[in-house]
Amino acid sequence: MTSKFNILEFSKIDNDGLNRSSKIFVIVFITIHASVFSQKQRIDSITGYFTRIEKLVSETKNQNKYKEINTLTAMKDNAFGKEKADILLQLCHLYKYRNIEISNNYNQEALAVSEQLNYQHGIYKAKYNMAYLMFVQGNFNRSMEVINGLQKVINYSRYPQTYAEFENLKADIYTERGEYDKALETGLKLLDIAETTKNKFILSKAHAALSHYYLRLENYQKALEHCLKGLDYIIEQKDTHYIFQKVDEIARMCAKLGNKEAALKAYDFYLKLEKNLYSPGSYIQSVVYMNMADIYLSTGEYERSKNYLEQAITMVNANNYRFRLPRALMIQAELFLKTKDTISAILTYEKSVDAAENINAFDVIKSNSLVLMDLYDKVGEPDKVIENKTMYDAIRDSLFNNEKEQRIVILEARRKIKEAGLKQQALELENMSQRAELTAIITALVLILVFGLFVVIVYVKFKEKNKVIYRRTIENLEAQLRTENKKIPTKLAEIKNDDKTVTTIDDNIKEIILKRLKKLEEELFFIESDCNLHQLSEKLKTNPKYLSQVINIEKGSNFNNYINELRINHLLTKLLQDEEFRNRKLSYIAASVGYNNLNTFNSAFKKRQGILPSFFIKQLNEETQKG
Repeated sequence: MTSKFNILEFSKIDNDGLNRSSKIFVIVFITIHASVFSQKQRIDSITGYFTRIEKLVSETKNQNKYKEINTLTAMKDNAFGKEKADILLQLCHLYKYRNIEISNNYNQEALAVSEQLNYQHGIYKAKYNMAYLMFVQGNFNRSMEVINGLQKVINYSRYPQTYAEFENLKADIYTERGEYDKALETGLKLLDIAETTKNKFILSKAHAALSHYYLRLENYQKALEHCLKGLDYIIEQKDTHYIFQKVDEIARMCAKLGNKEAALKAYDFYLKLEKNLYSPGSYIQSVVYMNMADIYLSTGEYERSKNYLEQAITMVNANNYRFRLPRALMIQAELFLKTKDTISAILTYEKSVDAAENINAFDVIKSNSLVLMDLYDKVGEPDKVIENKTMYDAIRDSLFNNEKEQRIVILEARRKIKEAGLKQQALELENMSQRAELTAIITALVLILVFGLFVVIVYVKFKEKNKVIYRRTIENLEAQLRTENKKIPTKLAEIKNDDKTVTTIDDNIKEIILKRLKKLEEELFFIESDCNLHQLSEKLKTNPKYLSQVINIEKGSNFNNYINELRINHLLTKLLQDEEFRNRKLSYIAASVGYNNLNTFNSAFKKRQGILPSFFIKQLNEETQKG
């Protein structure tokens, strides 16, 4: 038979009277064929990921993390403020997979600096590091306390990266504690946010959380799918920091899916990465060596398994990676069983249970209790069998508390529906009073509606009034510009220009002052923010009091009004003729004609024109767009 064998051919054979055993053979053949094809596709896909990782490594080969640590350490002592906090946080991040104590010291220092500066980003990042380091050491409850303490202040819109890190960590803690419903809910919520915002970092964290969840539920196919999706976004972000963990996850899931050869190739690729890039640190190395030991155990290479396992346990104990210890001891116990050392296996499983109890890893205790029941039965210790069976049953039941709570909620809801039916007659007796209440509510709503309509009418009239003022301003400005022989690019313009009757002054000194004043007006002296009567009198070489009298008589206003009038007239012309200028920020426009204070500018403009500058500019833009 060829690979083109399909269901249609099978149907044809069936119609020709193929016997039952032949049918079974064909079905088995098709199933195996499809499985092999699917497995080949998966391997090809993973090989493609490794090729992309190699390309990324070649692009970032000079980004040695040890050099980066040395550089940042040297910069730390000369840095101050937020820069110092950020450097300390980076050092914490670089050390957290290598040395927890050093990482924690840097983080505490970063937190102190951030709190002193009230640097919120630094505070939240340091709190995340604190929670993560507690998680690494198996302090799940304390880690969750830190997360819950910041739950309300960190949101994904303002702090997307920190939010994603906290939610990923929270999902991992739920998974480690066997609270799988909460882990799934947290991971899916994070994925919804990631897909809505299209934030690659949040996407990578959401898939990481779900991969961890499905791995623990032994749904290795889905775990691998989420692992690879997360790896996509990590590669796109060119972040080599998480590459090692992803390669380890791929290897582990390949092994669980029955392809140990692919898993070992993945670990060969991991070792190659360590050589060509940098050592990822004991936190990652310890779990990788544990997983390698597990694979070699399954292939019967017990010596190699023992070698990697001893390295892993040494790293776990040296760095107090408490939540890694139960599984490391489980693998060691399995190794003792494979080498026919039942007593050592039992003692090691018991150690694994103790280690799991220290971190509340109930699912590990449950699986170990089941194994110990069988082992104690074999060595003839019935009391120990009963003890472990009791432990197993208790934990098995407790892990389903959430399902029971959900069922109770459903039963209570049904009970409430039934009670609502029984109360229906009593409710009908209250119809009269309810109708009266409904009438009162409707009356209130009508009043609110009338009031709202009144407000709308007032607003519309106010807006129309502003438009009338604006139109007068435009017409006045057009007339003014036409008399000055200036081009008007559109049919728009400005100003309510009150005609002033210039009183002829016979005094020669006044004439000289007025000529000099006119020249200064042409030079736009009034757009200087520090323009004042004393400064102007010095420029005109006259007395401030005398200058004030000239402005009052000849300009028909006091000095402040005179300056404001010059500024607003100049501004209106500029707004009309320069579209780019009028689309700048209002504070910039105000400053460009001498107003440092936006409130003063608004007040002067409205006093002069009767409308706010923002309204004037908006109307001007709308009419310009209409052409």
